[in-house]
Amino acid sequence: MLIINRGLYKLAMKIDGASNMSKFVTNQNIEIDLEIASLGERILAFFIDAIIIFFLLMAVSITVSNMNLDAWIIGIIVLPFMFYSLLFEYLGNGQSLGKRAMNIRVVKLDGTTPTLSSYLLRWLFRLIDIYVLYGGVSVISIIVTENGQRIGDLAAGTIVIKVPSVDMGNVLKSPAKPGHVVTFPIVKQLNDQQIELMKKALEMRRQGFNKEGVTNLAEKLKAKFQIDTELPDVKFLYTIIADYEHIANQEF
Repeated sequence: MLIINRGLYKLAMKIDGASNMSKFVTNQNIEIDLEIASLGERILAFFIDAIIIFFLLMAVSITVSNMNLDAWIIGIIVLPFMFYSLLFEYLGNGQSLGKRAMNIRVVKLDGTTPTLSSYLLRWLFRLIDIYVLYGGVSVISIIVTENGQRIGDLAAGTIVIKVPSVDMGNVLKSPAKPGHVVTFPIVKQLNDQQIELMKKALEMRRQGFNKEGVTNLAEKLKAKFQIDTELPDVKFLYTIIADYEHIANQEF
């Protein structure tokens, strides 16, 4: 009975959209907090996409109905609708139109943007996830897995997270000011990818769902390069970024 009650509680949490923060580790061994999208949000996003596809197909049907086209030509015209979720998620940074409306997004387990192969694998499993038992397999998988993953997510190593309306692709920019004095010369040992990670960690913290990630990142940098500073973690990372961009601009 206790197991059943826990299962029902977990189902209620996922349906009503209650906060479900999970920790994930990036390739740089940095922990980040991501809020998993609820089951209800994912279902609504699916139906929004389904409605969009329905009306688009209706429009196409009305347009070609009087054209006397061959069946194979009509098939070619309709074919792109089969790839709707794949195309929109890949081109839309993890968001179909339905997901964008619900402010949820597909990402890798480390919070990064999935590759085309990940999106493709996720899309291929839709047949099992969604169309077998009318979505029952997908719902059960989302409920029972820790990170709310359907089978396609498990295969592709992806999750669906809640994101603010702010575009996560527009990462924080902090160009060094003219006359900037470098505080930490060790930034010469860093690379663009590491600086990009810092920018994203700071941006996620600003949006309110990655505060621990900034602290962990700052601590690892201080330990790795034996930096002794009284600067707060956020200010420290801002300074590291400004130093790096200042030196990069000089070298360029």
